[in-house]
Amino acid sequence: MNMESAAWDRRGNTRLWLVFWIYGVLVSHLLFGTILYFYHQIGTPALAALLAIFVAYTAWIMHAVWINAFNVEKVVYGQIARALTVAWAINSVMVSGFLFLGHLGTVALPI
Repeated sequence: MNMESAAWDRRGNTRLWLVFWIYGVLVSHLLFGTILYFYHQIGTPALAALLAIFVAYTAWIMHAVWINAFNVEKVVYGQIARALTVAWAINSVMVSGFLFLGHLGTVALPI
């Protein structure tokens, strides 16, 4: 299944490994790494837009993992993927918020 059809998959027909590892882990890390790279080089509105895109992408990943969780041989892998994705989503929202506050100068950041 190509990425375009996976993006519109509402029935859960995409393999979990593809959604979790490629779209979830790899693309999320690339996007977040890009945000960190440009963190000190861009203005606050641009950072807010990048962080909003990152949080929206995280929400899409959480949905995609949730509906494709049981496209595996062992059900426990789907449950683990769901739990890890929810934890990642919570972490992503919190880190994005703190990065934004740090960019505003409200909190001190270690980076």
